[in-house]
Amino acid sequence: MKSDKKVLKSFVLITQIGITMIVPIFLCLFVGMKLDEWFKTNFITIIGIILGILAAFRNVYVMTKQFYLKDKEKEDAQLRYIQELKNNKKSHK
Repeated sequence: MKSDKKVLKSFVLITQIGITMIVPIFLCLFVGMKLDEWFKTNFITIIGIILGILAAFRNVYVMTKQFYLKDKEKEDAQLRYIQELKNNKKSHK
């Protein structure tokens, strides 16, 4: 049962990453194209795409950081415990 939850959680994360990357890129692309139409230019779309890509990667970074924060805390606690055991072993010699 525990492994099923882990698989589902991973699937949800992959789906969220995809949506989190696609939405800002296409939104900024659309806004850039509309601004190019209004101002009769052809470079705002490129700026919009670049901003969309930067926003997408930032969102993915924040989301994955939060997703794995609990796992990192558990791992850090285990490492501290192992280090304490090593220190206690050295002090008893």
